[in-house]
Amino acid sequence: MFMKILVINRQKEVIGQIATVFASLETVIRYYDSGLDGLLAARIESFDLIVCGTDLPVITGFELVRSLRNSSINKTTPVIFLAEELNHKTTYLSHILGAAATLKLNDEQLEEVLQSQKNKFKERRLSHLEDIFPGYSLN
Repeated sequence: MFMKILVINRQKEVIGQIATVFASLETVIRYYDSGLDGLLAARIESFDLIVCGTDLPVITGFELVRSLRNSSINKTTPVIFLAEELNHKTTYLSHILGAAATLKLNDEQLEEVLQSQKNKFKERRLSHLEDIFPGYSLN
C-alpha cells in the first residue's frame, strides 16, 4: 500500500520537502499549481494527505477545501495549509475547515508536521492490516 499525496501550491519547491520526508514510504505525489486543477483531481481520486497553498490562482485553497469537505471522496482527508502570511483570518478559516495544520510557507515546522502525518498514515495502514488479518504483527 502506498501513500497518495495531493500538493496544490504555486511553489514547486514544496514537493522536494514532501518527497524527502516520505522517502521511506512508497509515495505518489500529484502536483498542481492551480486551485481549480487541484479541486478537479481531488474530486476523482482519493488521497491520504492534501498539502494546499492558501493563495492559489482561479480558486483559493480555502474555497478548494470547503468544496472538498462538502462533497468529495476526500471529505475527511487531512489538509495542511501553507500560507504566505499567518493572520487571524487564515488561522480561523483553517480551523473551521478542520485543517491538520496551518503553516507559513517555508516554515521549518513543515517537516515536523509532515512527519506526524506520515506516522498517522503508518498507524492507519497497520490498523487496516490487523482488521483484515487478525493477529497480524510486524514483529
